[in-house]
Amino acid sequence: MSGLIARARSQIVGYFTQAGATKPDAAIPYAAKGRLEARLFRRMVDFGLLVEVKQGRFWLDQDRLSDFKKESLARVLGAIALAGFAAAGAMAVGG
Repeated sequence: MSGLIARARSQIVGYFTQAGATKPDAAIPYAAKGRLEARLFRRMVDFGLLVEVKQGRFWLDQDRLSDFKKESLARVLGAIALAGFAAAGAMAVGG
């Protein structure tokens, strides 16, 4: 799943960078291609990576990109750690 998320993130970031929408005055509309992309887009907006300047027009804040990637990595590592703790707990109870 993380590979799909990384690919969707690259597509969204690429869409804005290729269009030159990296400043407020260059904001553009965006239409997600599927549920995963829509959820990721909303997360990017909530994080401040994509900034809405007018109704439906967004720009990519490149200064926030590395922070977003770090936050995404922390989410993945947290999920892995949680799964590891759950497995260890199940083994302790069952063993």
